[in-house]
Amino acid sequence: MADQPDHLANRVKLRLLMAGVDPEQVAELDEEAALVLARTRLLWGDEPTITIQELADRSGLDVEVCRRARMLLGLPDPGDAPVCRVEEVESFRGFAAGMEQFGEETILQYTRVLGDSLATVAEGALSVFGRALTERTGDGQLVGDAYVLEAFDAMEYFRIVPDVLAVIAKLQFEMAVHRLTADPGSPQPGAVGFVDLVDSTKRTGELGDRRMAEAVTRFEEWSVEQSVVHGGRVIKYIGDEVMFRAPDLAAAASIATRLIQQVDADPDLGTARAGVAAGDLLGRDGDWYGMTVNLAARLVERARDGTVWLAGDGAPEVAGATPLRGRRRLRGIPERVEVWRIDPGSVAH
Repeated sequence: MADQPDHLANRVKLRLLMAGVDPEQVAELDEEAALVLARTRLLWGDEPTITIQELADRSGLDVEVCRRARMLLGLPDPGDAPVCRVEEVESFRGFAAGMEQFGEETILQYTRVLGDSLATVAEGALSVFGRALTERTGDGQLVGDAYVLEAFDAMEYFRIVPDVLAVIAKLQFEMAVHRLTADPGSPQPGAVGFVDLVDSTKRTGELGDRRMAEAVTRFEEWSVEQSVVHGGRVIKYIGDEVMFRAPDLAAAASIATRLIQQVDADPDLGTARAGVAAGDLLGRDGDWYGMTVNLAARLVERARDGTVWLAGDGAPEVAGATPLRGRRRLRGIPERVEVWRIDPGSVAH
């Protein structure tokens, strides 16, 4: 028999009591307040809050620098209200130490990178929660105390994410240090590629938002897997397009070729096209810039559906590549470019 409203409400109250909330406070809560309290209690316990001035004083930062750092992390300006967490103090002491070593503006830029990345991680958790609810309830939606209980369960599990992140961060730092050069601020040789899903807007209209979102998720997962297999990594997703970096043109071409093969075999995605280029790349805040990146972006614009267009050192040696007739003029590229093409359909998996 389905849970009755009073029974659900009592279960919510019990969960809050088990989390340490005062019984008198629990008795007066409505559904919305219960969800807010569950969130704060599970994440922070009964930790007191402090003002941003106190946060600045305890961490050794100027209050306006502290305020700016919080906003670059994506956190709202608290004004003078005591809404900052005591646990923030250690993090901001770390920022203060970093500023002393590397400079204020450099660390503030890095706080933006951290904020953007962790906001994506946190919102990704919402997607996990949403998919789990959909699988359990079908097209129905939970409301009221039933929803509060589901959210409470999800937050219990998501509390382990910071511990998981601590380990993953060490693994990623280890890989980043391995890639560190004597002058990381200077251009470095490498290759970059873009793979773009063709007619994704039209296919979304045909398949519906949810089914197409699931298909794009598959494409993004393949992008990461193929990049790692070939010694590269995904840089970012731009709508229905992925940008990746690879050690050389052959590796970049292999990533793009395999991705197009996987897209072609998918029942929902249709096809894709790709552009890859090799040359000097300038890294900044986890992204990559320069004429080589611009060249790859222009190549994917011009590539025929289901093909890889490539340019740069080593193109004649790339397996399956054939030269296009005549040098091509590409938008924004000052000189005509010798372009090569790969037909993934003719390349063995």
